[in-house]
Amino acid sequence: MRRAYLATAGVLTLALGGLTACGADDAAGEGAGGGDNYTGGSGGGYATGTGGAGGSTTPPETELESSYGAPVATGKFVWVANPESGRVAYINAATLEINVLDAGNGPQFIAAVPDAKDDVALVLNILSEDATLFRAAGSSVEAFSYPVPSNGNGWAVSSDGHFAIAWTDARLVPNADPIDGYQDVTVLDLTKTDGSYFPLTVGYRPSAVGFDNVGKHAFAVTQDGITVVSLEGEPAVTKNIKLGNGLGGDAVTQDVAITPDGTFALLRREGDSNVGVYSLSTGEHVDVALSGPVTDLDLSANGKVAVCVIRDKGEVALLPIPDIAADPTAFTTITVPEVVIGSASLPKESSLAFLYTNAVESSVLTVIDANDAAKQPSFFKLWAPIQSVFPTNDAAYALVLHTPGSGGSSQYPSAMSVLPVATDLPAKLQGLDGAVVSVALSPSGHRALVATGDAVDKAYRLYVTSMPSLDVSKVVLASQPISAGIVAGADRGYVAQKHPDGRITFVDFKTGEIRTITGFELGSQVVDGSGE
Repeated sequence: MRRAYLATAGVLTLALGGLTACGADDAAGEGAGGGDNYTGGSGGGYATGTGGAGGSTTPPETELESSYGAPVATGKFVWVANPESGRVAYINAATLEINVLDAGNGPQFIAAVPDAKDDVALVLNILSEDATLFRAAGSSVEAFSYPVPSNGNGWAVSSDGHFAIAWTDARLVPNADPIDGYQDVTVLDLTKTDGSYFPLTVGYRPSAVGFDNVGKHAFAVTQDGITVVSLEGEPAVTKNIKLGNGLGGDAVTQDVAITPDGTFALLRREGDSNVGVYSLSTGEHVDVALSGPVTDLDLSANGKVAVCVIRDKGEVALLPIPDIAADPTAFTTITVPEVVIGSASLPKESSLAFLYTNAVESSVLTVIDANDAAKQPSFFKLWAPIQSVFPTNDAAYALVLHTPGSGGSSQYPSAMSVLPVATDLPAKLQGLDGAVVSVALSPSGHRALVATGDAVDKAYRLYVTSMPSLDVSKVVLASQPISAGIVAGADRGYVAQKHPDGRITFVDFKTGEIRTITGFELGSQVVDGSGE
């Protein structure tokens, strides 16, 4: 598993409690969209043993949750960029009114910008190498342009909407030249409308960019380490924190977490039993020696606890922050007997941690309290092997994605479970007609969306789950889904689809009404149902 993320609340909302290394559409907004396909799979049942997968032949855990990017939704609006026309459409999810705005040349990568009053979106225009900021206040929209000489394929936006950074994730560039380090980034101060910009240089091949929660620093996780950017005064690169042995390369950026206050970075390397804890102010670090190779590392939402999963030992080490930096032995360990655990998923507003494995077939989900090591783990027996887990913000429910039954005998190419965690009731297992391409959960946890069907598997569907009833309704889509999301201000879900003129299907959570909008610029047509 190779990933880098910054645990900075409010910048990216998918890896709930962390900022995940992702592309442009991950910048902000409620819900989740985009992502990997899940097809096939075999086996099921209860994985037993001494708590570890055991041996070097077991594959690494796969971080699937972080593949899902957040759609661009702000307040009651959904924003859609059209790189061919040079325009951006914004749709009022409450009324389905559509407006079209001019952007630069080739608007493609769009991000939502947090704002206390207005609906604000930022789009990167790749052909004109600039960005357009749209600010919708009431019935009027203002547009401001900023040069972006670095160009890029991703945005990082601070949680207060003050700064944005355009950067390039080389992993999203087809056949990227190894000589190109994609080290140029552009910092924009979104509180200024004079078009000022700040070009900076970070380390080789950044894999994540984000901000602390106090607005003083930004960070770029790169193959050279962690580039620190000061935001006090004119933005400037102030230092680089080398990780591991300082030799760089993919191995040192496999799992990097930065605390929300920007004080510490934690490093996990595949196959290593040590977790490095680095001071981002001094560069000093200590190694925390654990009982075996760490297969996953996640931070709690408040950054006070690091959850380290040790699959071979069936253990979870809880590292208190900042205490662990002063005393690398000041951690507690929870042993999980007879169940394989290798990955962790942490909710945004709860101390619970959801533990599972997708390296071997296991249908058991383990839940622990990261704030109370003395509390006994809870075990939830599901009915298909677990691929990934998406807890609601309050951890009252979890949406679990599966592979099908033993030997691929299930009639469904994939499946999901909706698990009531707080009430300890049985989970609902739901077969899915196609491969999963997008998942979204409402901030309140009362709805979940799963979109299925890709270019190969053409079973285009949107599954709408209601909590606490666990009712699942299925909507047939006319086009291939791209991303699903939830517009909290309108209490509606949506799924964007591939269509030459643009297509979005909306679901009204209160009435169940389905409306599809086709052709954002060619008449902005609204049609009933989803089959048109």
